[in-house]
Amino acid sequence: NPHRTMGDSHKGTKVFIGNLPPEAESRDLHDFFREFGKINDAWVARKPPGFGFVWFDDERDARDACRDLDGRDCLHNKVRVEISSNARRSGGGGGGGGGGG
Repeated sequence: NPHRTMGDSHKGTKVFIGNLPPEAESRDLHDFFREFGKINDAWVARKPPGFGFVWFDDERDARDACRDLDGRDCLHNKVRVEISSNARRSGGGGGGGGGGG
């Protein structure tokens, strides 16, 4: 099946981390997010460096981490932390219910 590009949703809720220093590694992300809950996977970009992703087992843990860690220091860099959603953002915040199916 060629349509496997969105196939990481089984890993959990994907969180984007921006402004990472180039020397950051996935284990640094595990350490950074560890206190918030179970992490299923972590990945750090190399070309270009400066960002990464972690996948939380529980979406609530992911949201807590985003709220508490956005703007925090990770390896001496103030990092940006937010839910990475493939879905188009429908303006405004709030946790809309999951409709349709």
